[in-house]
Amino acid sequence: MKTLWVLGDQLNRRIGALDGANPTTARILLVESEAMILGRRFHRQRLHYVLTAMRRFAIQLRSSGFEVDMRRAPTLRTGLLRHVDEYSPETVVATEPNSRKIEALLGELDVELVPSNQFLCHRNDFSQWAGDRSRLRLEDFYRWQRRRLGYLMDDGEPAGGAWNYDRDNREPPPKDGHDWPQPVASRLDEVDLEVIASLPTSSAGEDPVGWWATSRRGALARLRHFIDDVLPSFGPHEDAMIESSWHLAHSLLSPYLNLGLLLPEEVCDRVEEAYRAGRVPINSAEGVIRQIIGWREFVWGVYWMWPDQYDANTLEHTRGLPPSWTGEAKTSMRCVATALDGVRQRAWLHHIQRLM
Repeated sequence: MKTLWVLGDQLNRRIGALDGANPTTARILLVESEAMILGRRFHRQRLHYVLTAMRRFAIQLRSSGFEVDMRRAPTLRTGLLRHVDEYSPETVVATEPNSRKIEALLGELDVELVPSNQFLCHRNDFSQWAGDRSRLRLEDFYRWQRRRLGYLMDDGEPAGGAWNYDRDNREPPPKDGHDWPQPVASRLDEVDLEVIASLPTSSAGEDPVGWWATSRRGALARLRHFIDDVLPSFGPHEDAMIESSWHLAHSLLSPYLNLGLLLPEEVCDRVEEAYRAGRVPINSAEGVIRQIIGWREFVWGVYWMWPDQYDANTLEHTRGLPPSWTGEAKTSMRCVATALDGVRQRAWLHHIQRLM
C-alpha cells in the first residue's frame, strides 16, 4: 500500500494526490510538526485553525474508509521517517507543496510529487505566460486569466463592457453607519477545546471564539453566507475602513482558500452564478473575481518564478518591529492601534487595513 502524505494546507479530497484516491490502495499521513508549531510566535487562533482543521480532516478521511496515520513529531522529516519505519509503504506520494522550503524537503526524502490544482494557474503555466515579457503587470495577467477561464465573459468580451470596475469600488462608508451582515460563527466543540488547551504559552493573541470554520462543511457555510448576504455590498465599499466594523462586506474566505477547505473555482463559480442571476452588481462580482484569479494567483506565480525575491532585502531593513506591533507598548496612532487590536482579537485584517 502506498502512503499519501497530506500537508496541513491541502485539506481537500479534490486536491492533487488525494483526488480519486482509493482507501484500499492508499494510507494517509498527516504530521503535526513541533518545529513548525514552536518555531515562531504564532497567533493562537492561527495555530488553532490549522491544527483543528487537520484533525477534522483526518476524521473525515477515516469516515470515508481511509486508514489515517496522524502523528505529532519533532519535525516533518522525523514524522515521515517514523511513519515509513512503522508501515513500510510501497511509495510515498504528495501533492506539490505551497512553499519552496517544503518542496526541497520532500525532494530530499524522495517523495513522489503530483501536480497541485490548488491554484487555477499552475506555476508552469504562469512561467509560460510570463515568457520573455519585459514587465509583468497584474492587469495583463488578469485579462489573460479571464479569457482562459471564462469568468465574466460574454462572447469573448468582458461582461458589462469593462475589464475592471475598480473606479466603482471606492465609495466611502454610508453615513448612516450601515447594518453590515454579521459573520457566521461556530460553536467550539471538544476538538476545538482540546487543541486550544495544547497551544504553546508563547503564542500570541486571544483564544478563538468561533469566527473561523475548521471544517469543509463550515467553510461552505461561510461561502453561502458571503454570496447570499454580503456580496451585493462588497464592491462599493471594498476600499472602506471604519472603526465600528471589523468585517464590513468582506468575504472572510481567504483562510479557507489558503488551507484548501475551499478551492478558488468554487468561490468564483458561485460569484458568477449570483451575477448571472441578477443578485449582485457587476462591480461586486468583478471585484471578488479579480482578487482571486488576478492578484492572488499573480503573486503566487511570481513567488515561484523569482525565488531570489523570498530572501531579498532591497530596502535594507535591519531594525525589528516597533514594540507597539508586538503588544509590548501602546501607540497613539488610532488607525494603527485599531488594526493591531483586530490582529490581537481575530488574527485577521481585511485587505485595505493591511495595505494602508
